[in-house]
Amino acid sequence: MFKFCTYTLLTVLTANLLGTVGDTTLTWTSPILPKLYSNDPDINPLGQPITPLEESWIGSLINIGAMIAPLPFGFLSTKLGRKICLLCIAIPAIVSFLILAFLQNLYWYYFARLLAGVTAGGSCSILPAYIAEVAEDSNRGMLSVTLNVFWTFGNLIPYVLGPYLGIVPFNVILAFIPALFFVLFLIIAPESPYYLVGKNQIDKAEESLMKLRSRSRSGVGKELLSIQDSLKLDEKKGNIFDLFKTKANLKALIISVTLMAFQQLSGINAVLFYTQLIFEASGSNLPAEISSIIIGLVLLVSSLIIPFFADSLGRKVFLMISMVGTMLALVVLGIYFFYKESLPDSVKWVPVVSLVLYIVSLDIGLIPFAWTISSELFSVDVKPIGTSLVSLTCWVGSFITTKFFNDLNSTLGQAGTFWLFGGFCFLAILFTVFFVPETRGKSFAEIQEILQK
Repeated sequence: MFKFCTYTLLTVLTANLLGTVGDTTLTWTSPILPKLYSNDPDINPLGQPITPLEESWIGSLINIGAMIAPLPFGFLSTKLGRKICLLCIAIPAIVSFLILAFLQNLYWYYFARLLAGVTAGGSCSILPAYIAEVAEDSNRGMLSVTLNVFWTFGNLIPYVLGPYLGIVPFNVILAFIPALFFVLFLIIAPESPYYLVGKNQIDKAEESLMKLRSRSRSGVGKELLSIQDSLKLDEKKGNIFDLFKTKANLKALIISVTLMAFQQLSGINAVLFYTQLIFEASGSNLPAEISSIIIGLVLLVSSLIIPFFADSLGRKVFLMISMVGTMLALVVLGIYFFYKESLPDSVKWVPVVSLVLYIVSLDIGLIPFAWTISSELFSVDVKPIGTSLVSLTCWVGSFITTKFFNDLNSTLGQAGTFWLFGGFCFLAILFTVFFVPETRGKSFAEIQEILQK
């Protein structure tokens, strides 16, 4: 189990810090929005309470930034390399958190949230692909889903710190995380060997593999040949139109984009953005901020389990379990909100338990494996472009669900909104059964052969 505990693991864990940065920007709204509704200037730095419309923009503008980021960063990663690209992605987050700490104006908040989205969208686009390319075939699934541990840790940080710190120290602490990533990744991480082989820099690719695997030149020779075979050294430059020229890449695009759409239509980002407000609306006996921390802890703990089974049970098993559990949780949550006014206090625990089941179910399957599978399905020449489109799909879906979450609640009721999300989970189950291939333990070349059939 621990044969992979080499420089590869250190590199992946360092890269994963950028995932933590991206997800702190998602749950940032949960403890901060209640503060921005306050009339107390010591709590609300904006000087006056925000309106529901302003709340929706603060919550959703991150998605606009995230929509902008994937394609430019995908292009940058093919021209300058994965490492330089990932370093660049961290910079907008540092600027964003410093703006939120020290510039106390609503429009600066809008701009900061837009910048935060650039980091979130860029990291989702490039980071899973980088991890897949530095990992070995035998442990690629395990190392890929370690990213989910860091994502969930990023979700937890605002839940734990946000309710109890002022806005200035809270955002200064968050700014430290991307700064730490930048320094450590610059020092530790090598360039992707796939990128280097694609640029015909064979000697540098060999050095990268030797560093990653902690092996001699002869010890990485077979893997280097495998990478060369998968790329075919044809110097072909992939572009967006190549996604539609082969059956394998077209199937990869359809499967990856559809899985990511279902991930967002499950309502995950809407729930993460508005966790504290959802608990306040539920009338739960637990304080909303404590309930949010419970959700964050559950996310983290469940994510710690998956890496040990990702390469033994397979992707499809986890996806199926994930979507069934998510659908059941949403159905129960909808029933609770439908009958909320007539329910006794003895069942006020239902929202917490339902959301715990919802989070755990998503966290063991649809959240990590939608990204893992997309990083595995595309051929290497179009992978940056393909994963960028998948990331774009994620953030378009996130924008729709977060921007219009309150509108859905007004139109369908909170019960109807959760049932709608549950319906999409049912469709995701059918899609996974009939269309998603199993990629466990397979090389990139073998996956392309499966898709080409």
